[in-house]
Amino acid sequence: MVNAQVNHLVLAGGRAAGVRMEDGKELFADSIISDVGAINTFGRLLPQNHPAAAEMLRALANLTPSTAHLCLYVGLKQAAPEGTNLWVLPSYDHDANMERYLANPSMPFPFLFISFPSAKDPDFARRHPGRATAEVVTPMPYRCFASWQDTRWKKRPVEYETFKQQLAERLQRELERHAPALAGKIDVAELSTPLTTRHFMNYGAGEMYGLSSTPQRFKLRCLTPRTPIRNLYLTGQDISSLGVTGAMFGGVLAACAILKRNLMPLFAGK
Repeated sequence: MVNAQVNHLVLAGGRAAGVRMEDGKELFADSIISDVGAINTFGRLLPQNHPAAAEMLRALANLTPSTAHLCLYVGLKQAAPEGTNLWVLPSYDHDANMERYLANPSMPFPFLFISFPSAKDPDFARRHPGRATAEVVTPMPYRCFASWQDTRWKKRPVEYETFKQQLAERLQRELERHAPALAGKIDVAELSTPLTTRHFMNYGAGEMYGLSSTPQRFKLRCLTPRTPIRNLYLTGQDISSLGVTGAMFGGVLAACAILKRNLMPLFAGK
Protein backbone atom coordinates (compact mmCIF):
# COMPACT_ATOMS: atom_id res chain seq x y z
CA MET A 1 0.00 0.00 0.00
CA VAL A 2 1.28 3.48 -0.78
CA ASN A 3 -0.25 6.79 0.20
CA ALA A 4 1.17 10.26 0.74
CA GLN A 5 -0.41 10.13 4.22
CA VAL A 6 1.36 6.93 5.30
CA ASN A 7 3.58 7.75 8.27
CA HIS A 8 5.45 4.49 8.70
CA LEU A 9 5.18 0.73 8.46
CA VAL A 10 3.92 -1.32 11.39
CA LEU A 11 6.16 -4.28 12.20
CA ALA A 12 5.18 -7.28 14.30
CA GLY A 13 7.21 -10.39 14.96
CA GLY A 14 9.85 -9.44 12.40
CA ARG A 15 7.37 -8.99 9.58
CA ALA A 16 5.44 -6.13 8.03
CA ALA A 17 1.93 -6.16 9.43
CA GLY A 18 0.41 -2.87 8.31
CA VAL A 19 0.82 0.87 7.94
CA ARG A 20 0.20 3.75 10.31
CA MET A 21 -1.30 6.86 8.75
CA GLU A 22 -0.48 10.43 9.76
CA ASP A 23 -3.78 10.67 11.64
CA GLY A 24 -2.81 7.64 13.75
CA LYS A 25 -5.13 5.15 12.02
CA GLU A 26 -3.57 1.73 11.44
CA LEU A 27 -4.39 -0.49 8.47
CA PHE A 28 -3.35 -4.15 8.52
CA ALA A 29 -2.93 -6.68 5.71
CA ASP A 30 -1.27 -10.02 5.00
CA SER A 31 0.97 -8.39 2.37
CA ILE A 32 2.27 -4.83 2.39
CA ILE A 33 3.22 -3.49 -1.06
CA SER A 34 5.17 -0.26 -1.38
CA ASP A 35 5.62 1.72 -4.61
CA VAL A 36 7.07 4.87 -3.05
CA GLY A 37 10.52 3.72 -4.19
CA ALA A 38 13.21 1.68 -2.49
CA ILE A 39 14.94 4.64 -0.81
CA ASN A 40 11.70 6.09 0.57
CA THR A 41 10.55 2.67 1.75
CA PHE A 42 13.70 1.83 3.70
CA GLY A 43 14.77 5.36 4.56
CA ARG A 44 11.45 6.89 5.65
CA LEU A 45 8.82 4.23 6.35
CA LEU A 46 10.95 1.91 8.49
CA PRO A 47 12.67 2.66 11.82
CA GLN A 48 16.18 3.99 11.14
CA ASN A 49 17.68 1.46 13.55
CA HIS A 50 16.08 -1.53 11.82
CA PRO A 51 18.93 -3.77 10.60
CA ALA A 52 17.23 -4.71 7.31
CA ALA A 53 16.54 -1.05 6.52
CA ALA A 54 20.13 -0.08 7.31
CA GLU A 55 21.47 -2.90 5.13
CA MET A 56 19.28 -1.90 2.19
CA LEU A 57 20.20 1.77 2.49
CA ARG A 58 23.91 0.86 2.46
CA ALA A 59 23.34 -1.11 -0.75
CA LEU A 60 21.47 1.81 -2.32
CA ALA A 61 23.87 4.52 -1.12
CA ASN A 62 25.97 4.62 -4.30
CA LEU A 63 23.02 4.81 -6.68
CA THR A 64 21.99 8.11 -8.23
CA PRO A 65 18.45 9.38 -8.77
CA SER A 66 17.05 9.76 -12.26
CA THR A 67 16.85 13.24 -13.71
CA ALA A 68 14.34 15.81 -12.53
CA HIS A 69 11.99 17.49 -14.98
CA LEU A 70 9.73 20.39 -15.87
CA CYS A 71 6.15 19.93 -17.02
CA LEU A 72 4.00 22.69 -18.50
CA TYR A 73 0.30 21.92 -18.04
CA VAL A 74 -1.79 23.75 -20.63
CA GLY A 75 -5.51 24.42 -20.96
CA LEU A 76 -6.69 25.20 -24.50
CA LYS A 77 -9.66 27.19 -25.77
CA GLN A 78 -10.33 24.70 -28.55
CA ALA A 79 -11.24 21.07 -29.03
CA ALA A 80 -8.54 18.46 -28.70
CA PRO A 81 -6.23 18.52 -31.72
CA GLU A 82 -5.87 15.47 -33.89
CA GLY A 83 -2.57 13.68 -33.58
CA THR A 84 -0.46 11.80 -31.10
CA ASN A 85 2.52 12.34 -28.82
CA LEU A 86 5.35 14.45 -30.19
CA TRP A 87 9.02 13.84 -29.38
CA VAL A 88 11.05 16.88 -30.40
CA LEU A 89 14.86 16.68 -30.50
CA PRO A 90 17.27 19.38 -31.72
CA SER A 91 19.49 16.82 -33.47
CA TYR A 92 20.20 13.10 -33.68
CA ASP A 93 23.13 13.34 -31.21
CA HIS A 94 21.05 12.89 -28.08
CA ASP A 95 24.02 12.28 -25.76
CA ALA A 96 25.70 15.53 -26.83
CA ASN A 97 22.43 17.44 -26.51
CA MET A 98 21.89 16.15 -22.97
CA GLU A 99 25.49 16.77 -21.91
CA ARG A 100 25.42 20.35 -23.19
CA TYR A 101 22.07 21.12 -21.55
CA LEU A 102 22.84 19.52 -18.19
CA ALA A 103 26.04 21.59 -18.03
CA ASN A 104 24.12 24.77 -18.93
CA PRO A 105 20.29 24.63 -18.77
CA SER A 106 20.04 27.90 -20.71
CA MET A 107 21.05 25.90 -23.80
CA PRO A 108 18.30 24.48 -26.05
CA PHE A 109 16.17 21.79 -24.43
CA PRO A 110 17.65 18.34 -25.27
CA PHE A 111 14.18 16.99 -25.94
CA LEU A 112 10.54 17.90 -25.54
CA PHE A 113 7.68 15.50 -25.00
CA ILE A 114 4.44 17.12 -26.13
CA SER A 115 1.21 15.28 -25.41
CA PHE A 116 -2.53 15.98 -25.46
CA PRO A 117 -4.04 14.08 -22.52
CA SER A 118 -7.61 15.18 -23.25
CA ALA A 119 -7.40 13.56 -26.69
CA LYS A 120 -6.87 10.22 -24.95
CA ASP A 121 -10.11 10.57 -22.96
CA PRO A 122 -13.08 9.53 -25.13
CA ASP A 123 -15.52 11.34 -22.83
CA PHE A 124 -13.57 14.61 -22.48
CA ALA A 125 -15.26 16.41 -25.41
CA ARG A 126 -18.71 15.71 -23.97
CA ARG A 127 -17.77 16.93 -20.51
CA HIS A 128 -15.74 19.93 -21.68
CA PRO A 129 -16.88 20.94 -25.18
CA GLY A 130 -14.58 23.30 -27.01
CA ARG A 131 -11.72 22.70 -24.57
CA ALA A 132 -8.57 20.57 -24.51
CA THR A 133 -5.41 20.01 -22.51
CA ALA A 134 -1.76 19.66 -23.45
CA GLU A 135 1.48 19.08 -21.60
CA VAL A 136 5.13 19.71 -22.39
CA VAL A 137 7.85 17.77 -20.52
CA THR A 138 11.61 18.29 -20.56
CA PRO A 139 14.46 17.41 -18.15
CA MET A 140 15.80 19.92 -15.63
CA PRO A 141 18.79 19.49 -13.27
CA TYR A 142 17.69 19.51 -9.64
CA ARG A 143 20.68 21.67 -8.69
CA CYS A 144 18.98 24.63 -10.38
CA PHE A 145 16.32 24.52 -7.63
CA ALA A 146 18.26 23.08 -4.70
CA SER A 147 18.73 26.48 -3.02
CA TRP A 148 14.93 26.68 -2.54
CA GLN A 149 14.35 23.10 -1.40
CA ASP A 150 13.65 24.10 2.20
CA THR A 151 10.97 26.62 1.21
CA ARG A 152 7.27 25.73 1.27
CA TRP A 153 4.92 25.09 -1.63
CA LYS A 154 2.99 28.25 -2.56
CA LYS A 155 5.23 30.24 -0.22
CA ARG A 156 8.46 30.19 -2.21
CA PRO A 157 10.47 33.40 -2.72
CA VAL A 158 10.03 35.76 -5.65
CA GLU A 159 13.34 34.59 -7.19
CA TYR A 160 11.90 31.10 -7.54
CA GLU A 161 8.65 32.37 -9.04
CA THR A 162 10.54 34.56 -11.51
CA PHE A 163 12.76 31.68 -12.63
CA LYS A 164 9.70 29.42 -12.88
CA GLN A 165 7.88 31.97 -15.05
CA GLN A 166 10.88 32.28 -17.39
CA LEU A 167 10.96 28.52 -17.87
CA ALA A 168 7.19 28.38 -18.40
CA GLU A 169 7.46 31.01 -21.13
CA ARG A 170 10.30 29.10 -22.82
CA LEU A 171 8.24 25.92 -22.89
CA GLN A 172 5.13 27.72 -24.11
CA ARG A 173 7.12 29.22 -27.00
CA GLU A 174 8.35 25.73 -27.90
CA LEU A 175 4.81 24.36 -27.76
CA GLU A 176 3.53 27.08 -30.10
CA ARG A 177 6.51 26.57 -32.38
CA HIS A 178 5.97 22.84 -32.80
CA ALA A 179 2.17 22.97 -32.65
CA PRO A 180 1.47 26.34 -34.33
CA ALA A 181 -2.29 25.71 -34.47
CA LEU A 182 -2.34 26.29 -30.70
CA ALA A 183 -0.96 29.83 -30.87
CA GLY A 184 -3.49 32.22 -29.35
CA LYS A 185 -5.59 29.32 -28.06
CA ILE A 186 -3.84 28.87 -24.70
CA ASP A 187 -6.21 29.74 -21.86
CA VAL A 188 -4.02 28.74 -18.91
CA ALA A 189 -0.50 27.37 -18.45
CA GLU A 190 1.04 26.20 -15.17
CA LEU A 191 4.53 24.81 -14.66
CA SER A 192 5.66 22.09 -12.28
CA THR A 193 9.32 22.11 -11.25
CA PRO A 194 11.59 19.58 -9.51
CA LEU A 195 10.45 21.10 -6.21
CA THR A 196 6.85 20.35 -7.18
CA THR A 197 7.80 16.69 -7.66
CA ARG A 198 9.71 16.73 -4.37
CA HIS A 199 6.68 18.15 -2.55
CA PHE A 200 4.00 15.87 -3.97
CA MET A 201 5.96 12.67 -4.61
CA ASN A 202 8.48 12.84 -1.74
CA TYR A 203 11.42 12.20 -4.05
CA GLY A 204 14.44 13.87 -2.44
CA ALA A 205 15.95 15.23 -5.64
CA GLY A 206 12.69 15.73 -7.50
CA GLU A 207 13.56 12.77 -9.71
CA MET A 208 11.18 11.81 -12.47
CA TYR A 209 11.71 8.05 -12.49
CA GLY A 210 13.11 6.95 -9.13
CA LEU A 211 16.55 5.34 -9.30
CA SER A 212 18.62 6.05 -12.39
CA SER A 213 19.15 3.25 -14.93
CA THR A 214 22.85 2.63 -14.36
CA PRO A 215 24.77 -0.67 -14.52
CA GLN A 216 25.27 -0.44 -10.74
CA ARG A 217 21.52 -0.32 -10.19
CA PHE A 218 20.83 -3.43 -12.27
CA LYS A 219 23.66 -5.34 -10.58
CA LEU A 220 21.98 -5.00 -7.18
CA ARG A 221 20.37 -8.31 -6.32
CA CYS A 222 18.39 -6.74 -3.49
CA LEU A 223 16.19 -4.68 -5.84
CA THR A 224 13.50 -7.31 -6.26
CA PRO A 225 9.85 -7.49 -5.17
CA ARG A 226 10.82 -9.49 -2.09
CA THR A 227 12.52 -7.57 0.68
CA PRO A 228 14.46 -8.75 3.77
CA ILE A 229 11.32 -8.04 5.82
CA ARG A 230 8.69 -10.74 5.59
CA ASN A 231 5.37 -9.71 4.00
CA LEU A 232 6.88 -6.44 2.71
CA TYR A 233 7.13 -6.19 -1.07
CA LEU A 234 8.38 -3.52 -3.46
CA THR A 235 6.69 -2.70 -6.73
CA GLY A 236 7.03 -0.08 -9.45
CA GLN A 237 9.95 1.06 -11.55
CA ASP A 238 12.68 0.58 -8.91
CA ILE A 239 12.41 -3.20 -9.28
CA SER A 240 12.06 -3.15 -13.05
CA SER A 241 13.04 -0.28 -15.36
CA LEU A 242 12.20 3.37 -15.84
CA GLY A 243 8.94 4.80 -17.12
CA VAL A 244 5.31 3.77 -17.35
CA THR A 245 6.08 0.38 -18.87
CA GLY A 246 8.75 -0.31 -16.26
CA ALA A 247 6.34 0.57 -13.46
CA MET A 248 3.69 -1.69 -15.00
CA PHE A 249 6.06 -4.66 -15.14
CA GLY A 250 7.18 -3.88 -11.61
CA GLY A 251 3.56 -4.47 -10.64
CA VAL A 252 3.51 -7.77 -12.51
CA LEU A 253 6.73 -8.90 -10.82
CA ALA A 254 5.33 -8.01 -7.40
CA ALA A 255 2.17 -10.00 -8.15
CA CYS A 256 4.30 -12.97 -9.23
CA ALA A 257 6.25 -12.85 -5.96
CA ILE A 258 3.16 -12.57 -3.75
CA LEU A 259 1.09 -15.20 -5.57
CA LYS A 260 4.12 -17.46 -6.17
CA ARG A 261 3.06 -17.81 -9.79
CA ASN A 262 4.62 -16.89 -13.13
CA LEU A 263 2.13 -14.42 -14.55
CA MET A 264 4.23 -13.35 -17.53
CA PRO A 265 2.48 -15.68 -20.02
CA LEU A 266 -0.74 -13.75 -19.35
CA PHE A 267 0.95 -10.63 -20.72
CA ALA A 268 2.61 -12.40 -23.63
CA GLY A 269 -0.71 -13.59 -25.03
CA LYS A 270 0.07 -17.21 -24.29
